[in-house]
Amino acid sequence: MKTLSLHDLQQDMRDFAVSRVGKKLYDVPDSALPVATIGSVQAPNYGAANQVQIITYTVRANWACLIRGIVLGWKGSGTAPLPGDVIFSIDIDRPVGSLAGYPEKDYGLLSLTLGSFDFGITWPVQFRHRDGEQIRVKAYTVANMGVGPGNFLTAALLGWEWPEETDL
Repeated sequence: MKTLSLHDLQQDMRDFAVSRVGKKLYDVPDSALPVATIGSVQAPNYGAANQVQIITYTVRANWACLIRGIVLGWKGSGTAPLPGDVIFSIDIDRPVGSLAGYPEKDYGLLSLTLGSFDFGITWPVQFRHRDGEQIRVKAYTVANMGVGPGNFLTAALLGWEWPEETDL
């Protein structure tokens, strides 16, 4: 197994991003540090009132952040969800049950999974945030899928962060 240096890892992520969307969208400072936030929660009972928060990423004070990839998925012993059986949302500064903050543009209600840990695929995105903003990934189940013990909703946010003074 090959061990990668931080520089090699950064180059691999840049190459992947360029292959998915194009170089212009993915210029980040050479001083940028990788961001990887991954979490899982037990799949809740059906209904929007049972929404759960899977992960939260808070951008550091005086830093900028560019999230380039997301993975949203389900694993379990129950029936696998079909499109529409689980609803994911990505929002900014909006705790569960609150109307504060705002949804991430085009990612407020996602009715299908994006990417897969099984195949190492991430969905390319460009979420740019700064200075204390909290990015949350939440979900609720709708029907026809395994919930409760042994069934998990999983999410990951992948990208870069850097001090504001080196921003592009």
